[in-house]
Amino acid sequence: MRIVQLQLQGEVVQRELDEALKLIELQQADLDRFEKAFKEQRPPNCPERAPDEQLQMAMERVLEAYGGGLDIAENDDDAQDESAEGSSDEVCASSKTKGKRRHKHGRRQLDMTNLPVKQVVFDPEPVIAVNGEGWRHIGHDSSSRLAYQPATYVRVEIIRNKWVREQDLQPQAVDALAGLPAQPLPPVVIAPVPDNLWPRFMADTSVIANVIVSKYADLLPLNRQQTISTRRDFTIPRSTQCNWLGAAYGYAYRIVDAMMAEALDGASVIATDATGAPVKAAAGTDNWHVFVFIADNGHIVFRHSAKHTSNAVSAMLADYRGVLLADGSSIYDALYAAGDDEAPPMTEAGCWSHMRRYVWKALPADSNRACEGLAIIGRLFKVEDDCKAVPMPAKTVERAAVAGPIVELFGRWVAGLAEQADPRGPLAAVKTYFDNQQQALERFLGDGRIPIHNNDSERELRALVVGLNNWLYFANETGLKWYTTFRSLIASCLLHKLNPELYLEQMLRLVPHWPVTRLLELSPKYWRRTVASLDDQQRAWLTHPVELNSRTVTTHAATADAA
Repeated sequence: MRIVQLQLQGEVVQRELDEALKLIELQQADLDRFEKAFKEQRPPNCPERAPDEQLQMAMERVLEAYGGGLDIAENDDDAQDESAEGSSDEVCASSKTKGKRRHKHGRRQLDMTNLPVKQVVFDPEPVIAVNGEGWRHIGHDSSSRLAYQPATYVRVEIIRNKWVREQDLQPQAVDALAGLPAQPLPPVVIAPVPDNLWPRFMADTSVIANVIVSKYADLLPLNRQQTISTRRDFTIPRSTQCNWLGAAYGYAYRIVDAMMAEALDGASVIATDATGAPVKAAAGTDNWHVFVFIADNGHIVFRHSAKHTSNAVSAMLADYRGVLLADGSSIYDALYAAGDDEAPPMTEAGCWSHMRRYVWKALPADSNRACEGLAIIGRLFKVEDDCKAVPMPAKTVERAAVAGPIVELFGRWVAGLAEQADPRGPLAAVKTYFDNQQQALERFLGDGRIPIHNNDSERELRALVVGLNNWLYFANETGLKWYTTFRSLIASCLLHKLNPELYLEQMLRLVPHWPVTRLLELSPKYWRRTVASLDDQQRAWLTHPVELNSRTVTTHAATADAA
């Protein structure tokens, strides 16, 4: 009888336990749904930040719990002092002078020294009335205003006069009067088309460069540029602009190929990332991908691929032997795998911004522990910023001396999450990512040339993401080729502090006359040196057609028609 009662009680307890487990499962599903909804409510460009006071308190807790034996200062000033005391005079020099950011108040002063100046002089009415007689000029009061003149197109008429020698004409006139048969016409002399103009082409390279920069830097689709051109009294159809872009691409892509070849051959570190690029297809769009490669030897190159796979990225980086800075995507694993009795083709370096993103996503679930992780990584980014100006090879040693203890502290903090974090929560994802990427994340400690983050790659791809809001998709693969080529040149121009529009205008004037075996000299990295080495004839090729000679005049359209 006792056994039967215990069996009944056990069945009751089991049913209650099953109901409790079901309730827990439902509650967990609700929590997951609420967490997902909370993340979706955040604005898309929400900065991954936490209050400074909260981070400072979190850092103090971390140092108290995990900082035993580690030489890490408790505040920014101490950190700066300690890094300065244990290093040479050159190391982390910015940390000695860099204090808290001061917010300036009042009106911001704009630097207008590079703008053309147009002076407008005003005199008082009494002086004007007598034309200055009886008055003496003793000085003036001046002030500057910023004004805008709308851009406009100019019709440049290339007039090539024809000439014939007078002595060749005289026999012709005598023969005609004598009734003799007409002699062959005398030779006519005419100037050739200037070398800085494309023959049999309506547009000057200045217009083509403006279309390129407007589309691929300012993110204006061609149909909007057509509308803007109409406001400037001359409509340029979208189809015409496409023809211009195709002609420019025929010259530019070879330069970008040369840039990529030098990047693969001579770079020590290449940072890379990729994003989706929808291409119009018969049924909707196909999701292609655009990769960016930032080489530390002075080139930024974009490439496109139909697939986001190991084979695709391996084909792009087939000849590279160096450090690859990328995220933890599995498509890069094949690049780090060593063959039989061979060293791996590339060395993996991890991105601490991606590590930080995993910690930041844990804020809603456990703000205290997430702030601890953010505080540690924030200290690591400060060391990177302070050591930015330190020359190699001192940067390798000194940055590792300061950043090494911080990385070790973060490892201890992550190890402590094993017993504290929910196995299914976001903090568990932090531990998983760090365990998988720890060796790659610590790679920068052994080489000062390796950045601790891959933010530059994401920043370069942002233009494409924003641009897709304007043009939605690429019409075909040709559009992708144009984008990756022109975007490579524009991004490299900004890297080397060149005006992209002026560079493209002059490069397109020069490239038809340039040897195909020396196209790398026309890349943004070498552009200043190339221009400085041009002779007088080659330098004339860079001249804008309006400035070709002293006879060039600007004529209003109505006046020209009347003439």
